[in-house]
Amino acid sequence: MKRPAEITRPTRLRSIYGVAAGIILLSLTLTGCYNGQQATTNVQATQPSGNGNTLRVGDIVVDNATAVQDEAGNATVLMRITNQGIEPDALVAAVLGEQPATLTPGPVEIGPGESISFAWDATHFVNLPGLNADMSSYVPLGLQFAIAGITESDIMIVPPTGIYAGIMP
Repeated sequence: MKRPAEITRPTRLRSIYGVAAGIILLSLTLTGCYNGQQATTNVQATQPSGNGNTLRVGDIVVDNATAVQDEAGNATVLMRITNQGIEPDALVAAVLGEQPATLTPGPVEIGPGESISFAWDATHFVNLPGLNADMSSYVPLGLQFAIAGITESDIMIVPPTGIYAGIMP
């Protein structure tokens, strides 16, 4: 009787390395890491969030932009605008749902390093009477700054209940 040929050490290691590499490649394809720029996790990051959107233009950052709409269909934008630059800027115009919104009390000067709240314990408001958007839908918001320019995003419409209670246009 003949004995099977012995497997030499380099051949055995080559087989182990080949299996290990195959397992790694298989796990990458199964976990979705191999999907590149169109992976679900990447695509979700570019879609609007219901928890307030962040907008950026130049040195201006707008955090937590959400539209609060009452039962009559009047809306106000809840947000915080921060000027991260060294020059002052100003919010000069706003559009909500493709309609011009009212800045109260008027254009808002934002100094360097300053952060201003809108609608939440604030004296500044971006209001639009008669928006009448469906709750939990998204509407376009556009903000124009004197120096930084224009920034746009879709923001969610929420009712003035829960954490939004008391926020009214």
